[in-house]
Amino acid sequence: MGRHRFALLARRAFEEHADEVHQVTESPLDQIRTLVDLSESVPGTWECELGGDAYRVRQRGHDHYEVEVVGRRTVIDAELGTLDDARVVIGGHARVVSSALAAAAVLQLRRGTPAVAVPLE
Repeated sequence: MGRHRFALLARRAFEEHADEVHQVTESPLDQIRTLVDLSESVPGTWECELGGDAYRVRQRGHDHYEVEVVGRRTVIDAELGTLDDARVVIGGHARVVSSALAAAAVLQLRRGTPAVAVPLE
């Protein structure tokens, strides 16, 4: 019985430590989805304003998207197979997404990491 009580106390202490010190954060992709909030204006077209520029994403075919910087009438040249790829490109272009966060999000897209990440410090 004494051993059992210690195990419960130890587990509770570890859980409290994990909850307080290693809080759950959004995954890199979720962070970019929050920063680059695209809204669908018409079917197949999404828009957002970021960093003083307006961006328009158009679906050009199955697994093919195009990003336009509206005010500059410029198309960003990048291979975009998903709407999340477009978010990463827009965030980088608008300089609201660091290259490290963008790289982590791309890895998550390619490898399919868990939806929730716990930072290890």
